[in-house]
Amino acid sequence: MKKTDKPIYLLLFVVAFAVNMAGINVNFFTDDPGLYAAIAKNMIYKKDILQLFTHGQDWLDKPHFPFWMAALSFKLFGISVWAYRLPALLFFLISARYTYLFARKYYDWEVSAVAVLILMTSQYVLMANTDVRAEPYLMGLIIGSIYHIAGLEERFNYKDLLLAALLTACAIMTKGIFVIVPIYGALLGQLLFKKRFVTVFSPRFIGLYLLTLLFTLPEIYALYVQFDLHPEKTVFDKQNVSGIKWFLWDSQFGRFVNTGPIARKGGDPSFYLHTLLWAFGPWCLMFYYAVYKSGRKIYNKVQLPEYYTISGGLLLLVLFSLSGFQLPFYTNIIFPLFAIVTAPYCYKQLSVRGNKFRLINQWAYIVLFTVLCFTVNLLLKPANWWLFYLDCAGFFLLITLINKQIKDLHRKAFLLIALPPFLPICTWSRHCILS
Repeated sequence: MKKTDKPIYLLLFVVAFAVNMAGINVNFFTDDPGLYAAIAKNMIYKKDILQLFTHGQDWLDKPHFPFWMAALSFKLFGISVWAYRLPALLFFLISARYTYLFARKYYDWEVSAVAVLILMTSQYVLMANTDVRAEPYLMGLIIGSIYHIAGLEERFNYKDLLLAALLTACAIMTKGIFVIVPIYGALLGQLLFKKRFVTVFSPRFIGLYLLTLLFTLPEIYALYVQFDLHPEKTVFDKQNVSGIKWFLWDSQFGRFVNTGPIARKGGDPSFYLHTLLWAFGPWCLMFYYAVYKSGRKIYNKVQLPEYYTISGGLLLLVLFSLSGFQLPFYTNIIFPLFAIVTAPYCYKQLSVRGNKFRLINQWAYIVLFTVLCFTVNLLLKPANWWLFYLDCAGFFLLITLINKQIKDLHRKAFLLIALPPFLPICTWSRHCILS
């Protein structure tokens, strides 16, 4: 890559950052963010960070970490919509930073930059940063854990040990024990393909497991105080409900096998294969292509730069696909892994068929996303049309700049396909919801 191309990448990072932050003060428009914000607000009013309440009743559905972060933000900045979203957006930025750092360990600067740009322009990431749940936290915590575990696998040092354990524990305290699947699945994949499996039992990793357990104790203690100490409480229409048992099994694994108190019938093994077409758009088809090519290399015993991302990402994707409890935003948490897997195939020279496939993929998404933007604005009729026109002007200005500055056709195509998600989500979050 020419040095003159770097300013274009940096400009797109700035635009991506602005678009992801655009919805920070948008009013809540789905149930979950309002509920989670209210629970964090109750922590402030009750001066109790150990117990979760809503509508005056004990609440047992999610672990504590996101509520602790939201409550801390409320304490520092006051109770508001933007203060609720702020910590989640900071963890999203942490995920972008760790995506770059991890990719930079094994690839060149451009692959790392492309991976970050893929992550920041993925459709459901942009949406999730307005409709904030637990996923932005998990994105940063999971890729951060894997990055430090990779450092620990290379050589022992206390920084990687402490941060890997802390980030993994925070991820567990965000969504439950299941988050160890992509984290330790990534490690196991790396060690298996490198034929170093016994390393998983080395003192450094035994120390990691023990420290992770230690850092998870605040969650276990909080659940013990609120529920296990009070068997007389009625939760899920039952008494003698153990908060610790719920945390260790029912909160996630119980959902996956439909044995927990919150269950959902059905489940389609192909659900995420077609959901990713829009959720990880405009990069999904290239991700599938990258998985196919990586799989062929593994089959043919061609060594990959690393095996963390494809092992951790695909293992959790398979688990989600086999689950009876499926929601489209679940896969957001492994989008950093998907982005790193996809990045090398988005701009480099491929085979003749590969280049044709990539060209079809690019133009399909460019046309569909742009048409979607105009259709949404036409149907929903936002109040401030002049802002939409301003977005369009910036959009076409970026297209002109890329066409003028970038000479390599493959890089130009990649940067152009990165632009369409900016326009619809920026317009949708800033105008359609508010109108």
